[in-house]
Amino acid sequence: MFTMKYTPVHLKLGVIALIGFMLLLFAGLNLSSEWNLSSGLNLSSGLNQGSEANAPVDPEQPLIRFHVIANSDSKEDQALKWAVRDRILSELSPRLAQSQSLAESRSLLEELRPEMERLAETVVREHGYEYSVHTEFGRFLFPTKSYGSFVLPAGEYEALRVVIGQGQGANWWCVLFPPICFVDIEHSTAVPVDGKAPVPLKQEPSGEKSDAKLSDAKPVVKLWIWEKAKEILRR
Repeated sequence: MFTMKYTPVHLKLGVIALIGFMLLLFAGLNLSSEWNLSSGLNLSSGLNQGSEANAPVDPEQPLIRFHVIANSDSKEDQALKWAVRDRILSELSPRLAQSQSLAESRSLLEELRPEMERLAETVVREHGYEYSVHTEFGRFLFPTKSYGSFVLPAGEYEALRVVIGQGQGANWWCVLFPPICFVDIEHSTAVPVDGKAPVPLKQEPSGEKSDAKLSDAKPVVKLWIWEKAKEILRR
């Protein structure tokens, strides 16, 4: 009976073939992920401040909004709102920016809600106020809103709301998933909201760095099968 002997060369060729198959599979999954992330929303083009065209968005599209609602419309309460927004974006953007799906964002939000409340309460106390802070996560009715040059028509949307005090003041909002406002927070906070002049992210004093700054370096992603294959090929 004929038997085939496998040499190290055969083993390496087999590993190379397997690597090729896995890379093709990974590429397909990656393209699928990117397609799901965009979900038909050309949101990135809506962030171009120079764009004049409004791009209406279907309320049924899979997205999650993020709102920070001030206690009142007084100058002081509005300034506090911006400070709360800046702290939450700076501290949590590295984690929320990694979300690849609606389900993952929902899970992250449930996990991060207590931390959001803690961060917001810390900012409130630092500014000398005793306002309570709470978060709300669910589906809410919203009037027509604009962010940059795209428009979200009035309707019911899934949203995470950070409510300061009575929550009777004007709010700042952006899109949490797809993670538009958590990928580049300096750019996302420099976008006009509801036609009003933007209030950019406040830079921290020199010598201090936020978690977002410390996490600017992109993580290195390694595939287990590729690392193992390299070990075999080096033999």
